Amino acid sequence: MDLGPRTLALTAVFTALVFAATLISVSTPITGGYFNLGESMVYTAALLGGPIVGGVAGGLGSSLADLYLGYSQYAPGTLVIKGIEGLLAGLIYDRLRRYEKVKGFTPILALIIGLGILAAGMIIYGGIYGGATQIELWGRTYEIHIPSPAWLILAAIVSLAIIYTGEKRGPQAAAMTTAMLIAGMEMVAGYFIYEATILGYGISAAAEIPINIGQALIGAATAFIIVNTIKEAQAQQ
Repeated sequence: MDLGPRTLALTAVFTALVFAATLISVSTPITGGYFNLGESMVYTAALLGGPIVGGVAGGLGSSLADLYLGYSQYAPGTLVIKGIEGLLAGLIYDRLRRYEKVKGFTPILALIIGLGILAAGMIIYGGIYGGATQIELWGRTYEIHIPSPAWLILAAIVSLAIIYTGEKRGPQAAAMTTAMLIAGMEMVAGYFIYEATILGYGISAAAEIPINIGQALIGAATAFIIVNTIKEAQAQQ
């Protein structure tokens, strides 16, 4: 475990970046939570700095943002959930990037993620809960209903994107995609369990599922671009 000056410096920098990115947010009144762009920096920290940097920056930076924005009820859960998310992303990427054949696992990952989106969206959010969520923009609350076909389309798009990344972009890209999406699944499941049990929302916590899935996917796409850009720049030096 490397806890040298470089790791400490990266941890401090990425904790601040995770905090700042999390502040770019939109409230979700049903659960008293919020959509944010923090995942982009959690994943970037994990992929560039490793599991320790990703775990500490993800958990600490995100929970501090919860406290700053007035979502203190989420801070303890966020510290653990996003800490594990960053740790997982870093660990999985660190292991998989060493194997040339990792891109062969992308069809399996595509199937698992696609089925996970369908289960979370169509069964828990749509079937059991009823399929409605809310966001707050500029002081007005908007209710959003997401129909079952939309989840099917989203699952198909995400699955195809995973397969394309693995087949066309090479093993490094496949490793990054796998790491971020598995970590994202942990985040979605973690917040659902935390809200349903610790915060006492019960099945109403399902209203946050589409918000958190979107947060994970947007964060992964953003981090993928950032990390690839940095790695390509380093390769040209």
